[in-house]
Amino acid sequence: MVTEKVPERFKKTVEMREKLPRQYVLDVSVRSSRGRPDFFVSKSNEEAIRWIDSWPEWPMHGLVVCGPHGSGKTHLGCLWRDQSNAIEVKASEVSKVLETVRENDDVLTCFVDDADMVNPEPLLHLYNHIYSKGGYLLFTAKKPPAVWQCSLPDLISRLKSLPISEIGLPDDDLLKGILVKMFDDKQVSVNSDLITFIATRMNRSYSAALEIVERLNEESLSKKRAITIPFVRDVLGEWF
Repeated sequence: MVTEKVPERFKKTVEMREKLPRQYVLDVSVRSSRGRPDFFVSKSNEEAIRWIDSWPEWPMHGLVVCGPHGSGKTHLGCLWRDQSNAIEVKASEVSKVLETVRENDDVLTCFVDDADMVNPEPLLHLYNHIYSKGGYLLFTAKKPPAVWQCSLPDLISRLKSLPISEIGLPDDDLLKGILVKMFDDKQVSVNSDLITFIATRMNRSYSAALEIVERLNEESLSKKRAITIPFVRDVLGEWF
């Protein structure tokens, strides 16, 4: 990984970042919303978290993180947003945020979530403006920029020049962590035996985990039953 000297204006932020806890090893009994302890690290995403931890020593002052829906890209971006004091930009808000950034010289870091869904013209202007000030940008997307359906070659050329970290399909530990996180987001309490029961029988994908948690939660609320292993068998019998 190529590094560069930390710009003077970011040194205070870096010093504060160094006081934060580092990556967290999976423990399904510990959960929170989108804080650092809740980001489960495994082989499929450890490269991405290393890049986040290496900021602001990023070549080209930017990073693209790619991965399927539900893979933790937004969570990862929120971690970087908090440690870099970045503005978070949703796909529908780029034009509005661009005006704010142009009017405020103190805005030097931006996190653009779902960048592959953004109107390319204001995104290009945002990139150029932040880059011209020596700032930093983090983009998340489902696919690498090279395969985006984009009408602006200049934007794709700039994004392709950035480091790209792809989050792969989940391994056993990460899949369990994702299930715990999804249940916790719905304020559903589950135990490790139930998580293992589901994880060892389901398709190994983020989308499958999301669909399972959604269905179990809906059925649990509808039938007023706790989510237990027998309940999972009843609801998802055709899948397992």
